[in-house]
Amino acid sequence: MTHFIAYLLAAAITVPPLATWIYFLIVRKFIRKRRNAFLHTVQTTAVFYIVSVMIMLQIILQQAVIGYMIGFLAVLFMLIVFMHYKYRGEIVFKHIWRMFLRICFLMFAPLYVLLLAAGIIVTFIRQ
Repeated sequence: MTHFIAYLLAAAITVPPLATWIYFLIVRKFIRKRRNAFLHTVQTTAVFYIVSVMIMLQIILQQAVIGYMIGFLAVLFMLIVFMHYKYRGEIVFKHIWRMFLRICFLMFAPLYVLLLAAGIIVTFIRQ
C-alpha cells in the first residue's frame, strides 16, 4: 500500500496538470458548485506544481535551488500577509493561506509549462 501511495505522489509531481484534472473530476463529484470545486483543486494541487518546478529548475540549471525556492516562497507569503493586513486590518491565517496557494498556482502552473519547453530544448542542445 505504501508503494502505491509513493507511486501516486511521484506521478502527481511528475505530471501536475494531469493530477489537477483528475483531482478536479473527483472533487467535482463531492462539491456541487463548479467554482468551489475548481478553487479547492487549485489550492490542493499547487504544492505539486511548486515541487515540480523546483525539480525541473534543478535539472535544467544543474544546481540546487531549494534554498532559493524556500526564500522566494517565504517572501511571497510575508508580502501576502502584509497586503492582507493593510487591506483587511486583521490577519486571518486561513484566508492568507488560501490566497498564498492560489497565487502559487497562478505563478507556478505557467512556469511549469515554460520549464517543460525549456527542458526539452536544453536536452536537445546538450546531446
